[in-house]
Amino acid sequence: MQYTVPTINTDGISEQEKALPKFQSFYQGMMAQLTRPGFIPVLCAHEAAHLVYLTMAGLTEYDPHPASIHYDVKIDDYVGDMAGVKAKDLPPSQEGKFWEWFSLIGCALAAGGVVARKLDPSTDGGDEDDRNRFKALCDHLNEENPKLLINFEEVWKRAQQYVLEDLSNPEMMQTIEKQALVLRREFGL
Repeated sequence: MQYTVPTINTDGISEQEKALPKFQSFYQGMMAQLTRPGFIPVLCAHEAAHLVYLTMAGLTEYDPHPASIHYDVKIDDYVGDMAGVKAKDLPPSQEGKFWEWFSLIGCALAAGGVVARKLDPSTDGGDEDDRNRFKALCDHLNEENPKLLINFEEVWKRAQQYVLEDLSNPEMMQTIEKQALVLRREFGL
């Protein structure tokens, strides 16, 4: 693949702000992470893994977003977001198929970190937000229907294990790698 300079979206930050040392330092730090050897392929595979499992759960449309920096007034500092995908149309579970759907959602959120650690064992997987998102879903479902009794820790570990086993199938890893190449272009990386 031909090397291109990664794109970091800075919309909303004025040219005057971009000239400030505080912004320059943050931007250079984020660019250093993005240009670290091997980082972009792992990032794209992480996001592709989410997308592959979300597609199995019924997703047909998503929004790719490039890496971005914005200013957060609350903390008086810049905040960076790495490139990612956002589901646009994930359908709810179908009648009688809740657990199948829920399992795929769990796998979709766990898959990014599992794939990242498989490709680069030195990484933490970058899945803390994914884990928190899934915990929030489990908490919401338990509140909505106390009879479900979803044990987040058990379900999260099971989803991670399922994805790891799934990745032993070379076709699954090839599907994720193909999707990662598509996302890399969409992310401007």
